[in-house]
Amino acid sequence: MEYIGICVKGLEKFVSKFVKGKMIDKGRVIFNDLKDIKYFEGIYEYLTDFKFKNFDDLIEKIKDVKFNIKGTFLVRCNREGEHEFRSLEVERTLGEVLFKKGFKVSLKTPETIIFIDIIENKCYCGILKFSDLCKRDYRVKLHNQSINGCIAYTILKIANINLNEILVDPFCKDGTICIEAFLMGCKRVYGLDSNKNSIISSRLNANIANANIEFIEGDVGWLETKFKEKEVRIVSSLPFSRHSKEVLNLYKEFFKEIKGVAKGKIVLISGNDKFYDYCKDFKVIKKKFMIGKMDYYLGILR
Repeated sequence: MEYIGICVKGLEKFVSKFVKGKMIDKGRVIFNDLKDIKYFEGIYEYLTDFKFKNFDDLIEKIKDVKFNIKGTFLVRCNREGEHEFRSLEVERTLGEVLFKKGFKVSLKTPETIIFIDIIENKCYCGILKFSDLCKRDYRVKLHNQSINGCIAYTILKIANINLNEILVDPFCKDGTICIEAFLMGCKRVYGLDSNKNSIISSRLNANIANANIEFIEGDVGWLETKFKEKEVRIVSSLPFSRHSKEVLNLYKEFFKEIKGVAKGKIVLISGNDKFYDYCKDFKVIKKKFMIGKMDYYLGILR
């Protein structure tokens, strides 16, 4: 059975490798095994796909799809791009077609959710299996530059950390990266942040997740006092502000400090690509991706 997973746009090639699948569209990966699905916001069982010209053409082609409806059903449509129609029109029209065929609608407790995934002029049809996978119950206290569990999990996988290595997030914010690392099986995880409230939030979230993590209030200069040379793996979401000299000075100090203590692959993301300017002591792989409608930047350093 084939499934399509909805992941972060720009990170599809990484995710497709991890799940042994294939990127088929922006933010879409087709794969077969549901064992490791924490990269995805949602997953649906793949039935078919086609291109369409307009709304009428879309509906006529959807009518020919054989949906395996068990019990009551509901139609959900995800739409990306500019169209002359709304998602609600697709849901209502297809719902009426299936109702006339004798299937029973349930708006509250459907046994089958038909998923229509529209990207520009391409339509993917399937049966929804999982949704809201990026939500984490432990994320009670959030930072204003927080990343969700799916992104944290993905960049940790990109780092390819040995579970016995020391993992440090020097800008832990609300602790999401640290907690995901612990839940993956990392045995020694540390979170650092100069903001006291961030440390309080991280500790609270970690307690909810039953995650044994050491969170320390301090700046990046603390790294060299705590760890030996080339002892730690670093994965972090860097603070950002487009025009702040303070943030640029922070980047400068950060890259100076990690040069001594970090080993192996360093994985960083930020909403400000200026951090690339301070990576001159490292070999860097650069990649742009999107969180919502905002551009983010990935740096894989060695």
